[in-house]
Amino acid sequence: MKEKKLVVFDMDGTLNRIELFIIPTYREVLRRFSGTQADDDTVLRLMGCVDEEIYQGLLPGAPMERFQEFMALTAEAEYRNIDRYHGTFDGVPEMLRRLSDSGYILAVCTNGTNGYVKKIVQALELAPYFTYLQGAEPGCTKSDTLKMVLEKIRPDKAVMVGDRHHDLQAARDNGLPFVGCQYGYLPREVDEADLRVSAAAEIPRAVKALIG
Repeated sequence: MKEKKLVVFDMDGTLNRIELFIIPTYREVLRRFSGTQADDDTVLRLMGCVDEEIYQGLLPGAPMERFQEFMALTAEAEYRNIDRYHGTFDGVPEMLRRLSDSGYILAVCTNGTNGYVKKIVQALELAPYFTYLQGAEPGCTKSDTLKMVLEKIRPDKAVMVGDRHHDLQAARDNGLPFVGCQYGYLPREVDEADLRVSAAAEIPRAVKALIG
């Protein structure tokens, strides 16, 4: 019987150029919510974190009682801006096609919501490549979310591909090898990856080296 080989991708900073829509989104949200601003580097450093960490990182000391209000404003602006500004990193669609044509099962594991990941995948026209999309559930870490993917698909072999320390930790916690994408926003965070890539086109070779 043919082995079931799974490649699990982080979304933002790995496939999706989140800066295209997230920077204008948080400019708008912070202006409406608190009359403040955050620099672009701060916004990008917080991408990949869970929502509560983003809120506290952008608005240190802000009361958690207003968190749901902040999230509602963010969802409204984000969904509108995704439709206007979106794009993948160079070579992502071709890379996914190569992996899919080679027989790998592809999935997404993200700290974004399930609604968010579906919206992004559709906007980027990547939906046909993925068997499973898993967003974060309330209170879950990236490690918990990756475990959900593995329990759903039950592969014989699997590898995680991502650009942040959350992704590396999730792979380690679930016993998977990890491909670190250094074309993302914080390349030093994946220095300890099993293999590192500097472009999306290099991912298929790294996957094959790690799980065959």
